[in-house]
Amino acid sequence: MSNYQPPAPPPPPGGGGYGAPPPAGPPGGGYGGPPAGGGFGGPPAGGGFGGPPAGAQPWDVGSAVGYGWAKFQQNMGQMILASLAIFAAFAVFTLLYLFAIIPASSSGCEVDDFGNLDCSDGWPFFLTFGIVAFLGVLFFVFAQVIGAGLIREALGVTEGRPFTTAGVFKFQNIGNVIVTALLVGAGTFIGYLLCFIPGIIFAFLSMYSLFFVVDKNLSPVDAIKASIDLTKNNVGSAIIWYLVAVVIIFVGELACFVGLLAAIPVVLVGSAFTYKKLSGQPVAP
Repeated sequence: MSNYQPPAPPPPPGGGGYGAPPPAGPPGGGYGGPPAGGGFGGPPAGGGFGGPPAGAQPWDVGSAVGYGWAKFQQNMGQMILASLAIFAAFAVFTLLYLFAIIPASSSGCEVDDFGNLDCSDGWPFFLTFGIVAFLGVLFFVFAQVIGAGLIREALGVTEGRPFTTAGVFKFQNIGNVIVTALLVGAGTFIGYLLCFIPGIIFAFLSMYSLFFVVDKNLSPVDAIKASIDLTKNNVGSAIIWYLVAVVIIFVGELACFVGLLAAIPVVLVGSAFTYKKLSGQPVAP
């Protein structure tokens, strides 16, 4: 019998033995390893699901005041011109109102010998009442149009556009603006009747309603709901800004009301900045 033994078979190429793992795959994972940059189901790089955009800065009161002041300096001429035009328009309305009231109040009404009120020397009551009511409605509509125009221009500033006086007096979306103002006013009035505090709360929660009408073109009811949700979800920031805005306006009044020419634009743009930040929208530098 021969002692011959066959030679062992050569190993497979690549330096590994039988059953050895294949060459390493792409960097970042072997068998079943997580892909580079995150595990399975992990959030995408740069932010979590539903979080703020990458690089977005949270709202703070210093940034709101600083932004309002900086934009006032950049748009000072147009903002002061708009303020003066608005003051002049309201002065005209006031004079017209007084012109309607004074003749009625100084008509010299007296009781005649039969106990009847005789106002024959003055304006008829129905005429005076009609004029006063008409001027009141006209004043309300004008105030809401101007308020919406100011909000529109302030939002434009936060989007990188310059403030323009002409833009304040544009008549856009008047129906929704007036209805929204009426609903907010009615809700606030009813709240005042319910021991006053509910009125303050409703007025506070609905203070961004016109912003949503102007910015998002929402219906009056949807705009009020959106304002309530926004304020309720950011109640701390909203309260802080409201109080700071009141202080800024008060300081402007102390400076013989001339300070209001700066205080009102600062508060207006600061409010637009706050609205944009709290609603998760970008703000132009």
